[in-house]
Amino acid sequence: MSRTRGEANRALYRARILLEAWDRMRTESTHAELALLGGFVPAVRLHLVEAYGWFLLSVSGVDDSLATDLPRSTRDLCGPEAGLARIPEIAEFAQLENSGWLSQLLMDETDESPGNIATLPTGPGQSLLVSDRQPPGYAVVLAWADALAVIMTRMDDSLAEY
Repeated sequence: MSRTRGEANRALYRARILLEAWDRMRTESTHAELALLGGFVPAVRLHLVEAYGWFLLSVSGVDDSLATDLPRSTRDLCGPEAGLARIPEIAEFAQLENSGWLSQLLMDETDESPGNIATLPTGPGQSLLVSDRQPPGYAVVLAWADALAVIMTRMDDSLAEY
């Protein structure tokens, strides 16, 4: 297994650990759901995007990379050499980045709709800025992790056939 694929697996594993902790805390109901969303969504998303970046390098044929700036999308990859077509796996990822679960995963939190913002008074001269925008919930983030794991396995199998 290449180093880049190993790093993709490691990042996916870290996301799974966080998902297990999140699910356990949801079951225990000791914290408000919004607090759990705020704590876990960005962290799990970070690991899944890292896994995706490492996997993009692996699919692109980079077996050993010390990359500090991982690609965040197929647009960050070097294009194919002149006269060569883009490999089907990269083309599939490019399509998923434009619509579907991968586009949602890769969306920056700052790109998401801010929702309706309001100011709630918390005391004399103090207020709290709140939004009704809901980040993706546990089921959505779990579905991202599952979809990424499935596509990584499928593409590994098809690339192994070459």
